[in-house]
Amino acid sequence: MKVIPVIMAGGAGTRLWPLSRDDKPKQFHNLSGQGTLLEETIRRMLPLGPGQVIIVTSKKHEHLSREEIEKSGVAGTVLSEPRPRNTAAALYYAALYLDRLFEDSIMISLPADHHILDRDEFTRILRMGILESEADRLVTIGIQPTYPETGYGYIKAMDGKGPILPIDTFVEKPDIDRARQYFESGRYFWNSGIFVWKTSVILRQYSALLPNLVKAFSPLAEMSAKEIASNDGEPWELKKKIFDTVEAVSIDYGIMERASNRVVIPGDFGWTDLGSWKSIDEILPPDANANRSPDTKRAVFLNASNCSVFAESSRVSVVGLSNIVVVEAGNEILVIDKDASQDVKKIVEMIK
Repeated sequence: MKVIPVIMAGGAGTRLWPLSRDDKPKQFHNLSGQGTLLEETIRRMLPLGPGQVIIVTSKKHEHLSREEIEKSGVAGTVLSEPRPRNTAAALYYAALYLDRLFEDSIMISLPADHHILDRDEFTRILRMGILESEADRLVTIGIQPTYPETGYGYIKAMDGKGPILPIDTFVEKPDIDRARQYFESGRYFWNSGIFVWKTSVILRQYSALLPNLVKAFSPLAEMSAKEIASNDGEPWELKKKIFDTVEAVSIDYGIMERASNRVVIPGDFGWTDLGSWKSIDEILPPDANANRSPDTKRAVFLNASNCSVFAESSRVSVVGLSNIVVVEAGNEILVIDKDASQDVKKIVEMIK
């Protein structure tokens, strides 16, 4: 059975503004110095020998996505969305396409904007997930928490032994007191948003749990794989009508919170959700004073400590400061205390 990665690359990434912008979100930027986030995501899938990769993204980012596929040397398809409708619609779109291509397949759904430090361990965990999915289970990868985090959703596992645990429930982002309880209990894992399942199994779950979404997509379900992937003519006009009508629901809420036969595989492979400028510190090597930049030729530090510079076209010098991030991109410059990095979204809203 073919293993097909389905990469979610449609997010706007406003918390990493101004580098991440509407015309070029964070997944198309080189934040680690090792390649764009999408390029790295595709590269992490190659040890599994995928027949191809699928990228689900917005129409405006179709060309950028194709460029990233070409870098990898693997075959790929870009499924463009007329408008964002969250992950349940995006993954059903991809599942319909795969259903037309193969008698059955194994989908690995994962976001394009994560960073993984230990790729070998990540591959080992995914192989375990593939084996579980072959037994018709819905598999998610939970991240072993390293501290009480309020910015992530959690997965609560049932009591059990071994590396694979039945899921009790999915939990929304907690306050700090509850996050401490989750961390100390040892039964809660960060929700990575990485899933593994058979295409046939997830389609049955959609029919049972999200029948309205299935009904909205029914005209597309009558088309061939080539037509489903088309971004022109009648197929594209049809997709616009579908995405105009479907409700924006996450795969977690729409399927995983209510489905049966769900399991979580705890993983510890240096996972980082790159959701703020402060979080980028975890993927960049520091100098002797804990200063960081993916392009050291564009960053100059003097009597500075724990500062980070992300410069798109200019050289940035930081003198006598500590604990700040400086971002230069397009026509914008952001200077922010690292501890206030979650407030970047507010700046974007003010500018809009």
